[in-house]
Amino acid sequence: MRLSKKMLFVIWIIPIFLGLVVILSFWSAISALYPMGKTTYLVYNQLIAIGVAVFLGITVYWSILVYYIHLLQENEIVIQNNFAKLAGSGTSHLENAKKLIGKVLDEIKTSEEILKY
Repeated sequence: MRLSKKMLFVIWIIPIFLGLVVILSFWSAISALYPMGKTTYLVYNQLIAIGVAVFLGITVYWSILVYYIHLLQENEIVIQNNFAKLAGSGTSHLENAKKLIGKVLDEIKTSEEILKY
């Protein structure tokens, strides 16, 4: 099944938007805990950095994955076209070989008939 460029774009962008919603929810949750002065207060900056790094890392990974799917689809078309060309040339080689084998067998039969007499 081939995916259109529109579908590839949808597959690429929707998880990124969902990831953005998750990271914003994470940020609002730790921002709500920040004023309480507990453990979250001590690691607030680290949590923000980790959240942003995870979001960016997953976004880059997902973008590369979708791009590889696009490249695989494009290469599949090229490979199928080349395979069709190679199959056609292979068939002609087999036909030529069949003709040559037929000629060799005819020559052998003719030489056997001459040797019999």
